[in-house]
Amino acid sequence: MARRVRWIRDNVQNNVQNHGNFLLLDAGNFLFRNESAPSEAALASARLLLDFYRDMSYTALCAGKRDLAGSIIFLSKEADKRGLRPLSSNLRYKDKAVFEPYAIFDVNGIKVGVLAITSPELDQRIKADNVDVLDPSDRLKLLVPELKNRVDVIILLSNLSEFEDRKLLSTVDGIDIIIQSGQGKQLYQPLKVGNTYLLRGDIKGRSIGKCVVKLNSQKDVQGLNNELHQLKASLPVDRAATSKIKGLKQKYSSTEVTTIRPSDPAKNPFLEAIEKAKRNKMKGDSTKSRDGSNPLLEAIEKAKKNKVEGGPSQSDNSTDNLF
Repeated sequence: MARRVRWIRDNVQNNVQNHGNFLLLDAGNFLFRNESAPSEAALASARLLLDFYRDMSYTALCAGKRDLAGSIIFLSKEADKRGLRPLSSNLRYKDKAVFEPYAIFDVNGIKVGVLAITSPELDQRIKADNVDVLDPSDRLKLLVPELKNRVDVIILLSNLSEFEDRKLLSTVDGIDIIIQSGQGKQLYQPLKVGNTYLLRGDIKGRSIGKCVVKLNSQKDVQGLNNELHQLKASLPVDRAATSKIKGLKQKYSSTEVTTIRPSDPAKNPFLEAIEKAKRNKMKGDSTKSRDGSNPLLEAIEKAKKNKVEGGPSQSDNSTDNLF
C-alpha cells in the first residue's frame, strides 16, 4: 500500500497535466482479506486503508462483498467520515439502498457515468445482518439506459467474476468499460467483448492500471491506451504511509498473536520415519515394516496431503488489508 500511495502521488497528484483530467476508481474487495468476521486489528487496518484512499483522492469505489465483512454500516460510516464515495446499484440494507447506484463526473468536458455492482454471492453471516443483493442484470437493465441519456461514457465497477461479467454483457447493452475485481485472470491488455472493454489488475492490488480512453468527434469510445504498472518491491514507498502501517502492526502484534504450547513436543513424521528406518537397519531389517509398507514414503505422502489441504488458495483482485 505504501508503494501505491507513492506511485499515485508521483504519477497522478503531482502531475500538472492530470489535474481535473482523470478518475481514480477501485472495483471493490479492497478492505478485508475475506468475508469472515474481522478482528479488532483487521478493523483498524481497514480504517487505515480508508485513510490512504482519502489521501490518494479516490473518486469512487465499488462496495465489494469482502468490503462488507466489518458490516455494511461500518463501510458506510467510515467512508462517509473520509469523504469517500462507495457505490453499489444492487446492495440493500433492511430493504433500502445504502449507497448511490452510480455517480456522474465531468472529465475535461466529457460526462462519465460510473456504475457499481456487488456480487450476490455474499457470506451467510453478512446476509443475516439484513443485507440483500438484487440481481445484477435486472438492475443494470434499468440503470444503463437511464444513464446513457445523461453521459458520454459508462464505466461499470464490477465485483462479479469474469464469467458473470461476460454473461451480463449478453443481456445488457451500453456499457463501454468494465473494471473487474471478482474472480478471473489478470489482463495485461483490455479484453474487448462486443463493444465493451474489460480491464483487470493483478491479485491483491499488486498493480495499478492507467487507462486513457480515446473518443471520436461524436464522443463514442474508439479505443483504449492501457498500462498495467506492477508495484514491485524495487519501487519507492511513501515514508509516512510506511510509518503508519508499521505502527499499526506493532500495536496489534502482541495482542493478536495466539501461541499454542502442546504438553508434549511436536512430532515430526519425517524424523520419526527416518529413526524407525535406522532401527530396522540396525536389526538387519529392510526399511519396510512387516506389513510391507514403507514408513518414510508414508510420512512423505502424509505431509504432501496436509500441505495440499492446508495450503493457500488464489485470491481475487483485492487490495488486501495491511496485515
